[in-house]
Amino acid sequence: MATKKARLKKICSSCGQELPLTTGFYTSKSPLFAVDKKINICKECFISNALTESGEIDETKFKNLLRKTDFPYYRDNLQSAANQYVKEHGYVADEDVKYHGADIIKLYMKNVNSLRQLSEKSFEDSEKDGFIQKRSTVLKEANEEIKMLNSVSDRSYEVSKNKKDNEDSKWTKKDKQNMKYVISTIGYDPYDDVGLSDLDKKYCYNILSGYCDTDGISEDGHKMQCVIEMSMLYCQCKKITEAMNDELNSNHRDDQKIQRLTSSKSSILSSIAQIAKDNNISSNYNKNSKQGQSSLTSKMKEMEENGFQEITVNLFDIKTSEAFKQIDEISNNNISNQLTLDNNEYSEIVKEQREMIQKYDLELETLKEENRILKNKIIDLENKKR
Repeated sequence: MATKKARLKKICSSCGQELPLTTGFYTSKSPLFAVDKKINICKECFISNALTESGEIDETKFKNLLRKTDFPYYRDNLQSAANQYVKEHGYVADEDVKYHGADIIKLYMKNVNSLRQLSEKSFEDSEKDGFIQKRSTVLKEANEEIKMLNSVSDRSYEVSKNKKDNEDSKWTKKDKQNMKYVISTIGYDPYDDVGLSDLDKKYCYNILSGYCDTDGISEDGHKMQCVIEMSMLYCQCKKITEAMNDELNSNHRDDQKIQRLTSSKSSILSSIAQIAKDNNISSNYNKNSKQGQSSLTSKMKEMEENGFQEITVNLFDIKTSEAFKQIDEISNNNISNQLTLDNNEYSEIVKEQREMIQKYDLELETLKEENRILKNKIIDLENKKR
C-alpha cells in the first residue's frame, strides 16, 4: 500500500517539491523516463526555465530544455500554439502576446502530448526534420498575416471623393482588439467576402464589439446574426450621412438628391429599429433591460433584497427621534385647536386611549419577562465558559 502511495507523488529535481505524479509533471514516452512515464522536472519549473524575466519565451533555453527531456522541438508548432493563444484571447494586443510565454508553452506541451504526429516524436526526430514539420505552412501563413496587418495599419484610405484625398485611416490598437474580440466571440469573420472595404470593416467591428458585450447576444445565434446585419446597416447610414454632408456643402446643392438620401437613411434606420424591436435588442424593447437600475430607489431596493441591514428602516429611531416628536406634537396641537369635541366624542377618545394603555402595558410586561429570561440564559452561558 505504501509503495502504491509513493508512486502517486514525485519529487521535482529542480525545485525539490513533492508533487502529484499525474498533474504535476509532463508525460513522456521517451525511454529516459520509462519508470513512471513522467519527466523529472515539474511543470512549473519546466515553464519558468524557458522564459525571460519579462515573460517571453527564450527559444534557446526552451530548445535545450526540450533536448534534455527528449520532447520534439518544432518551430511551426510553437507558432501554432501562439496563434491558438491569440484566437482564444482576442482582447490581448499583438505587441503584448509575446509576454504570455507561459501560456503559449502550456499549449505547445498540450499539443505535443495529444497530437498523434507529435506524441511519438523525440527531439532527435525534430532535429532530423530541421525543426519544422514536413508540408507545414504555419510559418509561411504567419509571415503573410504579419505583412497583412502591417499593411492594414499603415495604409491610408480615401473617405470620400469630395473630401481631402489620401486621408489617413489607420487601425489603432483598440480597432485591432475589437476585430479580434468579434472574431473570437462569433467564431469566424462576419465581414469576410461581403464587399466591405477595410475602412468599412473597421467601423463595423467597432459597432459589433459593443453588441457582443450585451447580455444574451453571444448565446443566441439568431440575435448574433441580427446584430451583424444591424452593424452593416449602420455602416450604410454612415455613408449616406457623408454623402448628404458633401451635397449640403457643395456650391450647387441638389435638393432632390438630398431628399432621396434622407428618405433612404430613414428607411434604413427604420429597418434597424424594427430588427431591434423584434429581437428585444434595444433597451427600449429589451425585457431584461437595466434601464433605471442606477436610480437611488432601485439601488435601495436592491440592497434590501440582498439583505443589507443598514438599509432597513429603524422604526424605533423614527418614533424616538426628537425631530419626529416635535412634528407629532405640532400636528396634535393643530388638530386639537381645529376640532370642537362634545362630551360623547371626548369620552370615546378617553376610552380608546385607555384600551391602548392597557394593551401596551401588557406588551411591556411580556417584553420585560422575555428580557429577564434572556439575561439569565446569558449569565448561565458565561458561567459555563468559566
